[in-house]
Amino acid sequence: MFMSKKSALSAVSLVVALIASSDAFVSPLTQQRATATSTSSLYSTTSTNEDESQTIESYLKENYSLFESTVLSKVPNVYATLKEAESSTGYTIFCPPNSVMEEVDSRRKLQISDPRNYEVTEKLASYHIIPNGKVTQERLKREDWTVPKTADGVAALSIGGILTMGGELRVGRSKSGGFMGFGAKEDGGVVIGNNEAKVVRSVNVGKNGIVHEVDAMVAPDLIWRYFDQLRIPGF
Repeated sequence: MFMSKKSALSAVSLVVALIASSDAFVSPLTQQRATATSTSSLYSTTSTNEDESQTIESYLKENYSLFESTVLSKVPNVYATLKEAESSTGYTIFCPPNSVMEEVDSRRKLQISDPRNYEVTEKLASYHIIPNGKVTQERLKREDWTVPKTADGVAALSIGGILTMGGELRVGRSKSGGFMGFGAKEDGGVVIGNNEAKVVRSVNVGKNGIVHEVDAMVAPDLIWRYFDQLRIPGF
């Protein structure tokens, strides 16, 4: 569900958003309440690539093997959930490629693989799944021309975030250039989460699913604090 650009949804708005399970979004900042919108008007089949010949399980194991085996597979009945979603509202998955997973800090790799951290790893994985809506890159980038442009003359995004299995994640514009964090300009891309994982490419998979390749894990950095509370094997 699209969520507000405000720091948090009210309890009432969140309940409304969760009930509207066919809609993967909640309203933007300019709206003061969650609104239910037909999925047929929100989701487009437009994407960078398409691979409708494969099941989501075979596609992920072939193209995102490290993330699939070490993180995503920790979600109970994940493929049964996605198969069910495929026949209704569709689903969305954010996947870092093997090159990104290989660069994960060795300490964090140990924490993810530690069976005592299974529940935390499951939570980490769940932030990468939207089981009740196929959210295309076009939808993530859609602009809202009903509100004033930013100081840089750029139109605001029509959504401020998404609601995944794990919880809310912000959606923003990606930036490039600049020096030491200053002077960077929006480059037309989109980022997910507070660590600003950039959507690199998007692929339609199966009959009603989409996989967004991202350059980092999208789960909040806060989740790593739960890993840190447990002893690391060998230390």
